[in-house]
Amino acid sequence: MPGNLDKILKAAEKVADIAEKRIRMELGALAKSGIISKKDAKQLISAAAKEARQEKERVRKFIETELKRELKKAKPLIKKALAKKKKQFLQYRKKRKR
Repeated sequence: MPGNLDKILKAAEKVADIAEKRIRMELGALAKSGIISKKDAKQLISAAAKEARQEKERVRKFIETELKRELKKAKPLIKKALAKKKKQFLQYRKKRKR
């Protein structure tokens, strides 16, 4: 599961990077042709970059909350499994001492 989440985060970062490059390219072309001013292009690029950063943080927080929720569900199962193994180990030690 953690490997999948890591892949998802990396994919989201790649998509954001590609989108930012594409926006820069398109706005650069528009500024070069004179359709919009360079100042407007810079403002639009910074707004798009800010939006991408916010989206990246939103995705990261969502994944963190989901992980915490799943870990909370798994804790009782982990404790039960550890208690069982501890009991088995203690029985094994008793048999070895005899």
